Amino acid sequence: MKSEDDRFRAFPAFDDPALARIASKRHKLGPAAEALFPEAHLSHRFVRALAARKAVSLKEILESYEFHRRVRRRVRRRVVADLCCGHGLTGVLFALHERQVEQVVLVDRRRPASTRLILDAAAEVAPWVTAKVRFRETPIEEAALPAGAGVIGVHACGLSTDQVLQKGLQSGGPVAVMPCCHSSARRHAVSGLREALGTRLAIDVDRTYRLEAAGLRVEWTSIPVAITPMNRVIIATPRGGDASAPGPPG
Repeated sequence: MKSEDDRFRAFPAFDDPALARIASKRHKLGPAAEALFPEAHLSHRFVRALAARKAVSLKEILESYEFHRRVRRRVRRRVVADLCCGHGLTGVLFALHERQVEQVVLVDRRRPASTRLILDAAAEVAPWVTAKVRFRETPIEEAALPAGAGVIGVHACGLSTDQVLQKGLQSGGPVAVMPCCHSSARRHAVSGLREALGTRLAIDVDRTYRLEAAGLRVEWTSIPVAITPMNRVIIATPRGGDASAPGPPG
């Protein structure tokens, strides 16, 4: 029996084992999207628009949507920053689906060509996205974020996840990450914990303690392992609320 975290929340059809088997496919999604995402609501229309442009893979679509679905109520603020964003799909989902989000800042060292394809697909089905999204080509450590911004980082490799968390702490708002490539961040975990728990778990435990010590409330969840084995999601929110928040989550 599947746990609640291992269920597909954005696209429940992928709980079908036959579809779950293709959830990690890395080839660019194309005509198959018409059958996989046939419905009229916004998320399906956006995926079909992405597929028409062969913008990203099925894995990246499911990864971004399932992460967004798990963190959206905790992280959405008037400004959301997607750090180490790559093509920026996850950040774009906040501009697409969250009315309270007025600006999305995508930050990475370079802007890949797929970002334009994603933004064009979003503009086709949701014209309001264009005015909300800005891409900044800069290292994380040089990115200036407004106070109270919601900060996310999806598979920011190794120590880059810790930089995302630090930016979240500096902004004073909520932060959510889905770490990967833990081996390059191993020095942050006590050796005894690494030996007892394994490197990945020990590092994320250490991150959790650091966030709690900084005054945040930390939750763990995950996206379906069928998409990626690096599926742990860490969500940290300010205790007692945040004046910059858009109001109670819907």
